Amino acid sequence: MKPLITAAAALGILGSSALADTPTLGGPMSHLLVTLFQNQIFVTFESPSMSTVTMQDNPGTFTGAPSVLNDLGYNGQFGWMANGFISLPPMSGIFVRTISMSEHLSVFEQASFDEILGTGSSTDTWQWNGTMIHNWYATEVKGPHHASYEVFVGDLAGNPLDGYQSGFIELNFQYGPDLSGRVGSLDQSIRAVPAPGSLLLLAMGSFVGTKRRR
Repeated sequence: MKPLITAAAALGILGSSALADTPTLGGPMSHLLVTLFQNQIFVTFESPSMSTVTMQDNPGTFTGAPSVLNDLGYNGQFGWMANGFISLPPMSGIFVRTISMSEHLSVFEQASFDEILGTGSSTDTWQWNGTMIHNWYATEVKGPHHASYEVFVGDLAGNPLDGYQSGFIELNFQYGPDLSGRVGSLDQSIRAVPAPGSLLLLAMGSFVGTKRRR
């Protein structure tokens, strides 16, 4: 019998919560719809307007497994979801492989909070189990971030199966304003050119000193 992959409800941990030590998604769910049609994978945004999400700050009070998110901007809005039924060959699965990712972006699995998709010492390939999963993305660096993925049908070792075509998707994140490259030049300008008020005070001091010497 061929395995079937269907969408399932997200775990309760993903819902909004008033508890400070419980991670929340950060906004409405943004589903990544995975379709297998004529041996080709397609990955699309259920809501194209939500291809970029905003990372939220946290108070650094998470305990247990979620503590990996402490003192980082994080977001869990993106959720993998099967678009209908997906029928796979025996001894196979659907895998996600990182093509490129921002240097300071980390990815943690939804329930376990284990490092995945190239974060830390993890492999760049992760097997999706077919249920709706909202993995956690986190960073300590302000500005824009991205993660680009290949989604493919593979054997249980994560090797792509012949006869199947991959799908691709890019996720984008924004964490506060991007000040890189601007603070240094602004600081140099301040040191090189005194403010107008400072020039006026210097001129007045020179004038007073001249009068006293007379």
